[in-house]
Amino acid sequence: MARFLSVVSGVILSCALLAASAQAQASSQTTAQRIVAIAQQELALGVREIPKGSNKGARIKMYGLATQAPLRYYPAPWCAYFTSWVTKQAGVPIGWDGLGDGWVPRLRDWGRKTGLWRTVPQPGDLIAFPQHIGIVESIQPNGLVTTIEGNTGDALLRRLRLVKSASGFIRVAAQNPPVPVLTAPSDTVYRTEPVTLTVKNASTAKRAIKRYRWDLNGDGRWDHTTTVGRVTLAFPENGVFPLTVQLTDVNSVSAKASISLTVINRPGVAIAD
Repeated sequence: MARFLSVVSGVILSCALLAASAQAQASSQTTAQRIVAIAQQELALGVREIPKGSNKGARIKMYGLATQAPLRYYPAPWCAYFTSWVTKQAGVPIGWDGLGDGWVPRLRDWGRKTGLWRTVPQPGDLIAFPQHIGIVESIQPNGLVTTIEGNTGDALLRRLRLVKSASGFIRVAAQNPPVPVLTAPSDTVYRTEPVTLTVKNASTAKRAIKRYRWDLNGDGRWDHTTTVGRVTLAFPENGVFPLTVQLTDVNSVSAKASISLTVINRPGVAIAD
């Protein structure tokens, strides 16, 4: 029994080490590498339509329903739904407001208007055609790329494509996150007196910010949500208070910034507890 427990413990430890290694590897990947790796993992599952030509299947249903309403459909042609699902898993959701999309022309329009459109591909890019879209896996000689595409041959398959056959490429990994700069009038403020916090987006992407979420007491929970980059509050107690704001842009890419304020009594003013 002792030997059995030792063996089991060794297996559990090995699994834990493998999981930790996989997690560390994932965290060290670039966005483009994550996109390719996730697509390759799906490819290894052998996803196919059942029955053939039906746009149906358990995994295909997951892709189709992963976008947000009213853009989700199943069963339906699913190449764009596959790319929407993969990029969302990679942390860079595509389409207007980061909703994903099942209609290729709308994704092409989104790519052009957000500055992500490219004519020379890199791994992790979306390869766009007039009515089809996939993911660039690798660059090959002689103007070729290997791709991973859903809804091609009624399955998820690897393809060899001519670069010049594509309408263009969407560099999803170039979605720069917001760069929030959070400021207050002073590092020290007075108890019970209103103070206004202001946050600006210093990102070169300059995409519109759709939501600001505020943690106003340092407990890790969002206390307040605004559509403008400022909030006014007063502190009922003295102390040092950490404050955090999260900016989320129209592509649903988020970033945080924090500051700490020291709260004291105004000199010469007595405040009853």
